[in-house]
Amino acid sequence: MKNLKGKTAVVTGAGMGMGLDLSRKLLQEGCAVALVDVKPDSLQAAEEELRSLGPCRGFVCDISDRAAVYDLAARIEADMEPPAILVNNAGIVTAAPLLDLDDDAIERMIRVNLTALFWTCKAFLPAMLRRGEGHIVNFASAGGILAIPNLSAYCASKFGVIGFTDSLRQEMRKLRADIGVTVVCPNTVNTGMFEGSKMVAGTQMLKPGDVTTRVVEAIRRNQAMVAVPSLPVKFVTPLMKVLLPIKAMDWLNAALGMADANDTWTGHTRR
Repeated sequence: MKNLKGKTAVVTGAGMGMGLDLSRKLLQEGCAVALVDVKPDSLQAAEEELRSLGPCRGFVCDISDRAAVYDLAARIEADMEPPAILVNNAGIVTAAPLLDLDDDAIERMIRVNLTALFWTCKAFLPAMLRRGEGHIVNFASAGGILAIPNLSAYCASKFGVIGFTDSLRQEMRKLRADIGVTVVCPNTVNTGMFEGSKMVAGTQMLKPGDVTTRVVEAIRRNQAMVAVPSLPVKFVTPLMKVLLPIKAMDWLNAALGMADANDTWTGHTRR
């Protein structure tokens, strides 16, 4: 089991929600944390809130900007120790039928939710390899395992995160590098991203801590996947996709309320 004390961690989307909660937990584990967010106000508030728990510093960065991410890595390595932990938590969503989705919103979701992970991993992984230790956490979603209507771009990006993470994990194993790689697939979390959406039958809204506690444990134990709740997301849903005909799966999704869960989506009402 890994000891996280004294390690430097980078957390994207650290200004609120799971990024903020996970940064808090990593500080409590004895890490120094580089807080990364695109919104200066949220970042400043997070830094002020967390400063008493341990060494942390805010860095404003649009992670969808490749050059900005490479510059971010240089700034963090200059101001703090080279990171041993990278948490790709930042994500955005716009819920709407495909033909109602703004083109810019589609491109932005793919860039922030998926493409940015290539830049952050390429920016921070070399130092981990040189030091011979590290851990990368990529946040996907239950929507990266089972797609539902009105989330075409979001689900496409999260399916991509799972594929990217699976490939990267195997690359690290092929190199025999001591670099852990974890993908995180939670159901809907009460962070405001899915404000206005309806819960699917048999599910309940998760709290950030329901997920972040599991993520810290996954880093410590080098677990490849965190699924919350574990049984339905990690086992039941993939098994049903294999066993059920597509038409039956579509019928079940509609019967459980997945088909119209995001018809009333409004998105963030707070930041």
